[in-house]
Amino acid sequence: MADVSTAESGLVDQDLIEIVHEVWDAYLQQPDAPEVDTPTVQDAKTITAAVSITGAWEGHVRVIAPPSVAADITAIMLAMDKEEITDQDVTDAMGELINVVGGNIKNRGAQPAKLGLPVVATGKMLFPATKETHRLALRWPEGDPITFSVLHVNPDRAVLPAGTLRPR
Repeated sequence: MADVSTAESGLVDQDLIEIVHEVWDAYLQQPDAPEVDTPTVQDAKTITAAVSITGAWEGHVRVIAPPSVAADITAIMLAMDKEEITDQDVTDAMGELINVVGGNIKNRGAQPAKLGLPVVATGKMLFPATKETHRLALRWPEGDPITFSVLHVNPDRAVLPAGTLRPR
């Protein structure tokens, strides 16, 4: 899936694969998670977490998970029973998961680079003027996929000068 824009970030597909597998094993105790060709289906209940990277390159690192998988991940990361977790717990755990993956991606990519704060949402999160350049979908033990991806911001995107937007 990598393309010319990888030269800008310095990343290759193997970087995402290695980082996700390391985090998957260390944080979720799920070694050797099988890769799948089918990414997570996004709908109104899908949990999406993302973190931005700026500096030598601009982009986002994103994870998309079905609600049941996000709940399982939360229960493991917070050492809680699945029945006890709240929506805030899911937000915290998914934000931390993408923060760890994103921080490792930032460190492997072109420098200098800064990591933004994680954002977590229910439903489809849009990233205008971006292109997915790296993707890894893994099968969760119960069968649903979870998808990690790196999105590169198009450097030629239209940028409006400050003060040009007016309230309606």
